[in-house]
Amino acid sequence: MDDIIENDDKRLETLGIHRELQKEFTNFSTTSFAFGIMGCAATIASTFNNPILLGGPTTAVWAWLLGSVGCLCIAASVSELVSAYPTSGGIYTSTAFVVPGRYRASVTFIAAWVTFVGQLATPSSVAFALAQMIFAAVTIGTDGAFVASKGQLLGLYVGINVALGLLNSLPTKVLHRVSKYYVWVNMLTTLVVIIAIPAAGRGNLASSKSVWASVDDRSGWSNNGFSLLLGLLCVQWVMTDYDAAAHISEEVKNAAVAAPVAIFTAAAVTAVLGFFVNISLCYGIRDLSALPGPTGLVFSQILWDNLGRSGGLVVWSFVIIVQTMVGATCQLAAVRTIYAVSRDNALPDRKILSKIWRTTGTPVNAVIFLIIIQTLFGLLYLASFVAVNAIFSITAVALDVSYMIPVAAKLWIYFNPESDVKFEPGPFYMGRWGYLVNLYAVTWTLFETGILVMPQVLPVTANTMNYTGPIVFGVCGLSWIWYKLYWHRFYQVPGGQRLTDIYSESAPSQDEKVETESRDMKEKSSIA
Repeated sequence: MDDIIENDDKRLETLGIHRELQKEFTNFSTTSFAFGIMGCAATIASTFNNPILLGGPTTAVWAWLLGSVGCLCIAASVSELVSAYPTSGGIYTSTAFVVPGRYRASVTFIAAWVTFVGQLATPSSVAFALAQMIFAAVTIGTDGAFVASKGQLLGLYVGINVALGLLNSLPTKVLHRVSKYYVWVNMLTTLVVIIAIPAAGRGNLASSKSVWASVDDRSGWSNNGFSLLLGLLCVQWVMTDYDAAAHISEEVKNAAVAAPVAIFTAAAVTAVLGFFVNISLCYGIRDLSALPGPTGLVFSQILWDNLGRSGGLVVWSFVIIVQTMVGATCQLAAVRTIYAVSRDNALPDRKILSKIWRTTGTPVNAVIFLIIIQTLFGLLYLASFVAVNAIFSITAVALDVSYMIPVAAKLWIYFNPESDVKFEPGPFYMGRWGYLVNLYAVTWTLFETGILVMPQVLPVTANTMNYTGPIVFGVCGLSWIWYKLYWHRFYQVPGGQRLTDIYSESAPSQDEKVETESRDMKEKSSIA
């Protein structure tokens, strides 16, 4: 095992990174961590309102089937990059090694900020959904007599973030031990949901036509096809944050193999089981017009309708436990992202957020910062529920865009052999066929992000406007302007001296060409 860690450290050194975190995660705990962040039944519960309320059961089933294929291609593409460049920066760090030299710094800086914003939104959306789930359990337990107020929901949301923050401040060895249980609870809960609903609701299940062939457009778009596509938010949100396992890779033994295998395995199993969860839920719908019901969540209402109060509460309690695991893993991935981005000086924090506490051996400053930002996000709920929904959309869009930057760059290298940078694959490599997977992943991301930034409901008002597009692409534009005007003086591109050496032997960058031309003109002027 010492030899494996030594080899991992050598690999990090070649990437210009000196490891500070302790390597404790094994192949199994890393895979369990990846399953924990997918959370299948729980994460579907978080966003199942979207396809059902916009287009009905048919939208939920076919949107999942369509989206999961694209998500698997993204997961496979991400796994290749993580295997080649296993660092806490995840896909953001890999960008520096596949983007041509003249664009490397600015593009990587944009990738850093898109990743940063996406990772801030992810645990926030998960924690908010968890708070809703807990109060939904109270509503079921009181037969609908209790409905949480905005203040109660916000207070619980903040408490959840603080509790998970305390967990994720602990030493890596503790986090490794806790993570080993995620996969078992996740799989058990998912299988129970798949089996229990049709078994308990036997004789009162929905018709196959309503499940498979009857889109009920409630979006206002007056287009059944587009209404179905709007349901993609569920599958895209459930199956995003693929590179979460990559963000702990500096704490994973044999990370170049363990992390990518964990990512793709979790995504593949979630795609299959999630499809059956959707089918089970859709057959369990008694009255579509009555949803989401007093709990506010379609998923919990279906459990209540089919399993009764006691049975519904038991299963729903396990869904809440799984969602808590999702929240813990998402927050940990976000903390490690903040640590890596701060380490590269992409944030104006003087690298404070990348400091490792001696007591725990973890970046506790990053945890504190994340909890503060999550609390501020929660205040949006006081403004409007639409603003909170935007956080869910930002999670899917921002993270998928961050993945596609290096995947598109990898394709550019393949189609331009004379490029000044080469992709150096790791153990997880799909070969030439992988480029077809990469191409589909990029194409699908462009398509689904185009859908997810559209207003979900017409007519568009201040309360129904989808702010995801302006926020995500605003981050891209503003980060590029900030880098060009000022922060290029301080930003330290991942890879450090190694990339400097590589590009110094390659074609000169545009800036170097301008300097050379200017020097030549001065020499000619002095001669004249």
